[in-house]
Amino acid sequence: MKKENIILRLLKNIYFKNLLLMAGAVVVLVVIVLILLNFYTKHNESITVPTVKGLQVQEASGILSSSDLKYEISDSIYQAEGAAPGSIIEQIPKEQSKVKKGRTVFLVIKAKSEQMVAVPELKDYSRRQAEAQLNSLGFSKITIQEVPAAYKGLVISISYKGKQLTPNQKIPKGAALQMTVGAGGESSEDDSISDQTDSQDIEKSFFE
Repeated sequence: MKKENIILRLLKNIYFKNLLLMAGAVVVLVVIVLILLNFYTKHNESITVPTVKGLQVQEASGILSSSDLKYEISDSIYQAEGAAPGSIIEQIPKEQSKVKKGRTVFLVIKAKSEQMVAVPELKDYSRRQAEAQLNSLGFSKITIQEVPAAYKGLVISISYKGKQLTPNQKIPKGAALQMTVGAGGESSEDDSISDQTDSQDIEKSFFE
């Protein structure tokens, strides 16, 4: 009887009732969070990236869409040999990778023709400046030829396949170039005129 009285008293106590309600609310909240978390992890369940390398973009598009994946062409590279023009030569993430649904797969395709790039006027640029500008345009195969010139380190000309390029002439991206640079050791025209004038002045004063 005493135990029942104690329980009844506790149930009638407003503070105890509030504690019970708070405890119940916490339990309900934890259950809801667990259910939502379980739903979320299943909703974003990882999937395997299919292999689309070697396929045309139209074919790859259907395969990726059926796997709930998006795609984006990130680059186009020209290759003389290998896969067919327009086909995918690289994919990121790689095939068989685990990703979430809706992820974008970046594709690199083989260009159908060589990409042509205009080479700007680089005459009288420093060798370092000219090389940096050519590298930014996709030219990394650059051989340097030094010739006697009035100013050391300045670009005299840029050549492709033995022919000097004109300003903004277009050539295949990544082609091998030859840069002719001054090596010094040769007097400038102004210096030659100055030397000639000094010589004439000395000769004139000698005979006077």
